[in-house]
Amino acid sequence: MPDSPAAPAAPDATADLLPRPTWSDLSARADLTVARRRVLELVEASTVPLTAAELADRLALHHNTVREHLDALVEAGFVTASTRPTGRRGRPALLYTATSPDPRIVIDSYLTLLEAVVETFGTGHEAQEIALSVGRRWAELSPAPAAADPLPESASDSDRLAALLPDLALMGFAPRLDGERVVLKACPLITRSRAPHPLVCAIHEGFLNAIARRRGLLPAVPEGAPDHGDRPLLAIYPLLDDGCHARFEA
Repeated sequence: MPDSPAAPAAPDATADLLPRPTWSDLSARADLTVARRRVLELVEASTVPLTAAELADRLALHHNTVREHLDALVEAGFVTASTRPTGRRGRPALLYTATSPDPRIVIDSYLTLLEAVVETFGTGHEAQEIALSVGRRWAELSPAPAAADPLPESASDSDRLAALLPDLALMGFAPRLDGERVVLKACPLITRSRAPHPLVCAIHEGFLNAIARRRGLLPAVPEGAPDHGDRPLLAIYPLLDDGCHARFEA
């Protein structure tokens, strides 16, 4: 008698009790039209709630057009609408306040959190090793990269770096191959007003070395052995004039 098919897993009842992820709001924000994003940014920049008429005046748009944008932003959860009693007859105007996260504030908050974490690592060589270890563990907990054709043993450093470009691009580094190095033109952990802590860069180095090994671009490390030593590694040189650099070194 054939085995009965396994019953589907029961849904996690706690999932409905959790708040929605902030990142879903940030992702939805990227899908907004340019005009709708302008309305949202103006509401976010204001220290007081604004009416549709005030927004229309500042944006030089028709009142009805702004109302349509605001209705859509309310529906998407980016702003809320409320009323303030005026003591006069008639329906009071709606006041709009932003509820969506500002990406700059979110990133700055996470940079502060990361700095607080890495400062507990201490200083010197031991702190560097802890940061590299955290990066390797991060890679272990991350989904495996998409399968790719293995490179021949004779592959050049440039070929091996090119194989890492998709991973670097997905992480937000805007990589550009330049001979036997990759120039990282952007960083997901930097803002216009602050740079990441050097140990955060070391965490990224540990992560990328582990990803490179998982892809077969670096020799495997014996269990329990240090990641560096006399083995080739992917070295990161952060915050240079044209960006951060990554290259293979012996």
